[in-house]
Amino acid sequence: MTTLFYLIIYDLPDTKAGNKRRNRLHKLLSGYGKWTQYSVFECFLTATQFTKLQVQIEKLIKPQEDSVRIYVLDAGAVRRTLTYGSDKPRPDKVLII
Repeated sequence: MTTLFYLIIYDLPDTKAGNKRRNRLHKLLSGYGKWTQYSVFECFLTATQFTKLQVQIEKLIKPQEDSVRIYVLDAGAVRRTLTYGSDKPRPDKVLII
């Protein structure tokens, strides 16, 4: 099954309710892709996975206050990606003792 590269960027208000939605969105996106920058995820998804994610995002956000942008890119865009500086957000490693 073909996968595409999705760059997902979000901006939610710094309010109690906005922070709660942001945390839920972050947790949701963590299940689909890689957290690369604050409020940025990179995801390789099939069409079915993307459709499921879209439905979940639409249920979670408040369109009047929140902004989520999804860029659909091809595999070539990933190879042409340039990164400057450190890539800090990486707490997706789990340490099991």
